[in-house]
Amino acid sequence: MNRYRIHFLTGLLLVGALCFGAPVLAATPTTAAAPGEAGAAQPRTEAEFIPTFRYGDRVLTEDTVWKGVVLVEGAVTIAPQATLTIEPGTVLRFRGKEPSGAALVVQGRLAAAGTKESPIVFTSSFAVSAAGDWQGVMLLGSEKRNVLENCHIDGAQTGLEAIFSNLTLKSVRAERSKTGMRFQDALVVMEGGGTSDCDTGLNLSESEATLRNLNLIGNRKGLVAQRSSIYTQEGSLSMNGSAFSCDSCRVRLQGGAVSDNARGITLYESEGAVTGVQVARNSDYGISLTASRIRVTGNQVTGNGNSGLLVFDGSSVAWDNAIHDNGYDLYNAGKEEFRAPGNWWGAAGPKIYDNGGAGKVISTPRLTAPPEAGSKGKP
Repeated sequence: MNRYRIHFLTGLLLVGALCFGAPVLAATPTTAAAPGEAGAAQPRTEAEFIPTFRYGDRVLTEDTVWKGVVLVEGAVTIAPQATLTIEPGTVLRFRGKEPSGAALVVQGRLAAAGTKESPIVFTSSFAVSAAGDWQGVMLLGSEKRNVLENCHIDGAQTGLEAIFSNLTLKSVRAERSKTGMRFQDALVVMEGGGTSDCDTGLNLSESEATLRNLNLIGNRKGLVAQRSSIYTQEGSLSMNGSAFSCDSCRVRLQGGAVSDNARGITLYESEGAVTGVQVARNSDYGISLTASRIRVTGNQVTGNGNSGLLVFDGSSVAWDNAIHDNGYDLYNAGKEEFRAPGNWWGAAGPKIYDNGGAGKVISTPRLTAPPEAGSKGKP
């Protein structure tokens, strides 16, 4: 009996079981094609699980509680008047013919509070997920009290997306997704958690975000923002291609570390402050400022490959920092004076590039010792 006939008979048995009310047994492990490095199809194995609830395309109009193992095989929408509550330890698996066919869309309210011991997991139906296996979780026009706590999101196109919505996140991580989290016209408070192994970790547009103790690790782009207001405190951004990039934003980075990335902090046409951050060992530059009004104060900028501080004009000012042991400590690629008085440049003094004299750098007076830890911008 060939394998096609076996699959056909298995399908008939399953249809019969469903029609006559037999219990749903564990999902049968199957294989699916996934692109390999050279474009060849590679077999993938589905996980073995017994779904407690199973949904196709559906709109939930009443308050609903999910627990156990939930299999979503279509687009499940939470209507504006309804609340979806997800209990600790719940595993949500998404499977669709196409990634866009498996998603959770919340227009009402989402309350997903896991615990450290029993987190809530959002993932694909495969034993080992990959970016783009399912669409993701989208909050759409939900300005209610949406809360996710101790959640793990894995293998999505966009793990978590909030559009014209309010959202509070506590210890929520998105991994192995094309975009970990995306916020558009959203109000977001995030404590702990973060993203890893994503093409883009966090993407913000026209949003307001407060991010505390955030960890962005091993993404191609850590945080990318446009026209947003962002406050970060004690974050850790490491091993990303580009760690932190903002265009036309209001930013305040306070404390934490931006280290061991290809590029560190990139600010374009932005305003605000970078204060008390350890900016170290980024292979290209530590901080890049273009057409931005930024106070750079109380930071440790050391060991960056090409330049510690890269500037293109004189709109920002740097003082009370320790800037030393970089390729260039300060690289002025523009034609305006840049002011960097009152910094510690190491025992050997500053290594400054002034664009052949076209971009003068004012580096005096100079500190004779590193600024005290925690001074954070004292004049």
